[in-house]
Amino acid sequence: MHLAHIDMAQPMNLQRLIGPTSSPDPLLNQIRKSPSAQVILNYLRTAVPNLPGPAADIPQTTYTLYRQFAHTGERAGYEKSYFAKRSMLTRAVVEMLLGNKDMGRIIHDLLWSICEETSWVLPAHENLGPGFKTLDSTTSWPGGSITSLTCEPDYIDLFAAETGAGLAEAIHLLGDHLAPEVVQRARQEVERRIMRPYLAHGRDYWWHRGDSNWNAVCNGAVGLAFARMEREPRRLAEGLVMVLEGFEAYLATGFEADGGSLEGVGYWNYGLLYYVAVAELLYERTGGRLDLMANPRLFDIARFPLAMSLAPGRYLNFGDADERIALQPGIVQRLAERTGLADLQGLIALPDTQEKQDNKTARLAIILRDIAWWDGQPQPFPTAAKEDVYLPACAAVKFNAQTAQGQPVVLAAKAGRNDGHHYHADIGHFIVAVDGESLLCDPGRGLYTREYFNQRRFENIFCNSFGHSVPCIGGQLQTPGPKFGSGRLAEGKIIDYGEENGEKIVVIDFTSLYDVPGLALARRELRLAVDTGEIRLEDTFEFSDEHTEIEEAFVTWYAASVNESTARIAGQQSALTLVIKEPIGIAFSAASLEVECQANRSEGILNRLTVNLPVGTRHFVLQMIPQST
Repeated sequence: MHLAHIDMAQPMNLQRLIGPTSSPDPLLNQIRKSPSAQVILNYLRTAVPNLPGPAADIPQTTYTLYRQFAHTGERAGYEKSYFAKRSMLTRAVVEMLLGNKDMGRIIHDLLWSICEETSWVLPAHENLGPGFKTLDSTTSWPGGSITSLTCEPDYIDLFAAETGAGLAEAIHLLGDHLAPEVVQRARQEVERRIMRPYLAHGRDYWWHRGDSNWNAVCNGAVGLAFARMEREPRRLAEGLVMVLEGFEAYLATGFEADGGSLEGVGYWNYGLLYYVAVAELLYERTGGRLDLMANPRLFDIARFPLAMSLAPGRYLNFGDADERIALQPGIVQRLAERTGLADLQGLIALPDTQEKQDNKTARLAIILRDIAWWDGQPQPFPTAAKEDVYLPACAAVKFNAQTAQGQPVVLAAKAGRNDGHHYHADIGHFIVAVDGESLLCDPGRGLYTREYFNQRRFENIFCNSFGHSVPCIGGQLQTPGPKFGSGRLAEGKIIDYGEENGEKIVVIDFTSLYDVPGLALARRELRLAVDTGEIRLEDTFEFSDEHTEIEEAFVTWYAASVNESTARIAGQQSALTLVIKEPIGIAFSAASLEVECQANRSEGILNRLTVNLPVGTRHFVLQMIPQST
């Protein structure tokens, strides 16, 4: 039985299926017997080196830090303390579950401190709830008007939901070893901040049946809290029916028809964490009669990170995605096992403390399942990740080839709409990776601030087309789309795709992305030679105004040098030479986007190679030649 066979309007149907929690809990036994327990514990000790005590204090989530976002748009100050506290709780709980009984005092203090927080909702998300005043870049701080802190705390964001799930797991698995008054306090706060508001308002939250990772994270984390804490069967069933309603919408609309996610692999990973966790808990509690993992849609969804793989631990990162991602090992192994997609396990890597997501260790409920479900054995990088991919609904392609010396070459390109969650103005943009190095890259996400998610989003070069490998036509960047009130909806299309005469070919029409009078055609053709890895780019333009100026642009994180019509990008193991074939006699220019990267707190410096075409040019041809350094 899977989701489609449950009458969502009848909690009684679900109530009949759900049995009591086993004692001892199966998850606890799996954690203590897991071959990956020590691996993940060592990772936590490195990622969270200090616990409250002589070496460290509990991080303070003060009012001043909380209101920093409203005053300046800065998120990091409050969030650093917020996530650090929860990461400490994760490590302490894992230490205790694996036998360190000295963790009791630390866990008590961390639970108490989290319960003392005025709000579990992040400042950046407080104005997303019903009834709150929306703050944008033009609004001065209202100083006491209607905000989440002056209302009953009835909103649930991603991290409030995760906090509730983490506390529920902690007291469920450790309850007999914790002071009853601390357990009761945690139960009261999860009830007040999560369970009661969800039952009262859950269907009114924008994310409840939404088409993004918020749906699965919020509904799923709330579902874990109900499953671990709710003692009244009817109320438990009511909460879980709402969770299932959200999940149904998530699988139906949170992914494209081809199973891909326009939010990228990182958000694919994030949303599925809680879907899989709740699915397996319900499978257990119903004796296998409710199996959310049996939904046939999950197979195509599970294939997505294989399609987006560049190299071990690296993925195509169009939009607000990071190239370097460590998939959550326990969740991914369970997904691979339950969908029959064994290749997915080859993408699991050892936990990485250098990964960009600083809130990863704060996910107690997920870390526990990583330990319980991961066998701790890295698998070879899968052959399936090296295959060519065409995702028609995502409007993306990935081609594979190799140099004459045997170095792997990946060419990926995208079309699609200037709309969606975490999207950029990047239609026609492409990535070239040689031997695992993205020598022509996607910049990925910029710094998450207030302005990054309001009308000023596309002033940021990480979001607008200036920071991508697409042309500027008639002095205009690509129109950014309507979502943030700054443009019109437009779509670029893959109009041809295939292979001929030893070359893999994709053709993208992106004419509609430019608000340029007289522009009749803007089309990009990319050809990848299978045996040499050489790439030919040809851009074709048609316009009625012969005075239209065109600037071609290419972006890279690596050092770039130019010599008239030739440019060279040098990585650590590989290099890419760019040669202008047409028109003859024009030259590259190079500029560093150091200031913009520093403003986004990027670890590297993006370099932009440009070519200004002679006025009236209708064709631009570029040859890209991969080499060893």
